[in-house]
Amino acid sequence: MDTPAESASLKSQYAAKVAADLERNSAEHERLSSEIAALQGQLATLEDNRALLVSMRQTLGGDAAGGAAENGGVSGSGAGSSAKREVATASATRKARKKADAAGGKRKGAESGGSRSSRQRVRETGVPTLRELVRDDLAQHGEPRSAAEVTAELSQAFPKREIKPTVVRGTLESLVAKGQAHRTKQKRSVFYSAVTTDAASDAGGPSEAGAS
Repeated sequence: MDTPAESASLKSQYAAKVAADLERNSAEHERLSSEIAALQGQLATLEDNRALLVSMRQTLGGDAAGGAAENGGVSGSGAGSSAKREVATASATRKARKKADAAGGKRKGAESGGSRSSRQRVRETGVPTLRELVRDDLAQHGEPRSAAEVTAELSQAFPKREIKPTVVRGTLESLVAKGQAHRTKQKRSVFYSAVTTDAASDAGGPSEAGAS
């Protein structure tokens, strides 16, 4: 039979072990919470990049080039898969931007049959496209506006439509590339303004894209 002294010693040993296990548990919990927060940040970045890529693909009419990006949606399962998707998306973003800069105004309305039919369906239903909304917004104000200002006004005017700043910025850059908008830079801010039909035809697509 254990003496009181032996019982007290065993109790203190168990207490010390429980305290050590609890400390390890807390440290592991903090480590996993930090990793989850970092992965959530990566996921948000991937979603923004995906929205920009989809917008640029629709603008350039590159259905074949964007197929892989469309099918490779973010699933959010596993840190390893998230990291691989982030690298692939970043690479695709760089390639899409280079393609847009190289094409510039040379692609004058060249669209795929699927994109044309999609826009035709939108016109038939009477719902304006995002490109039309952005272009009309610039024309109505007549003064340089930032992508954030355009996004805020369109979101207020059309609350049921999901209008993201990255998509609006891509649409504005597309209008600049096609000679339908001007882009000016003031310090670290970029502003866009509408271009009249006569001015756009005089400036020409390729030269406008080069100036931007």
